[in-house]
Amino acid sequence: MVMIELILSRHGETLENQQHILQGQLPGTLSPLGKAQAENLAEDLKDEQLDAVVCSDLARSYDTALAVAKRHGLTPLQTPLLREMDWGVYTGKQLNDVDWLHLPPSVESVEALFQRAINFIHYLQENFPNQRIVAIGHGAFNRAIIAYLEGKHPIDMIDLPIMENTTRVYYKI
Repeated sequence: MVMIELILSRHGETLENQQHILQGQLPGTLSPLGKAQAENLAEDLKDEQLDAVVCSDLARSYDTALAVAKRHGLTPLQTPLLREMDWGVYTGKQLNDVDWLHLPPSVESVEALFQRAINFIHYLQENFPNQRIVAIGHGAFNRAIIAYLEGKHPIDMIDLPIMENTTRVYYKI
């Protein structure tokens, strides 16, 4: 049986996080704290056996993954599957600008996000069988991954807490 050990984490704090801006699929820029968080994550994982570091292709995720990968002599592998939720017309706006009860069609649906999480897990299973992987993702998308891995329904991910920057959870899949 193929098994993957997944260490799922979130990128370091960004300048946009500090301003409560919905970055969505914008690159994002790690803040000084975010850079320190990335280095601390790398230090915390330095003694872990890792076969690969996977990240989204957005700068905030890649820059965090790079800190971890360097300690292991690895290169982060980027995939758009791991990107943050697409906030559509709300991208770049502040959290309090969102009409949560009437999201426009340009915003990625919970169902679409959940399906992308399923596709990401299949991507890992196809490309990294029997490996130990760190995946550096994003707040909303990581909730979709966690909901799927824990056998929940797409709508259940809304009630999950957003993962703090550079915290991690472990799964065997």
